[in-house]
Amino acid sequence: MAISYNKLWKLMIDHKMNKTQLRKEAGLSTNVIAKLSKDDSVSMDTLLRICSVLHCDIGDIVEVVEEVRQSSVIEYVGDDGYNHLQVAEKANGGYKSK
Repeated sequence: MAISYNKLWKLMIDHKMNKTQLRKEAGLSTNVIAKLSKDDSVSMDTLLRICSVLHCDIGDIVEVVEEVRQSSVIEYVGDDGYNHLQVAEKANGGYKSK
């Protein structure tokens, strides 16, 4: 499962607010805004501050979504000096061999 803040970005558009304005009004750091932008987890306190600024509920800004896995073919040079193809799944920002 993964976190998505797409609802937050849509609500901010409705409020004609940008990330800098949200950061200042909610008293958030630039690191927290960066985490939100990457759909990383943030503290409950952070979410409550955002809800206070936007006058909404937590469910209006965040949702849990099914994690999407992508299979890819990765080419690498093996110890034998030859190119090899390997199928890997992309999950949580990295690749895991199948």
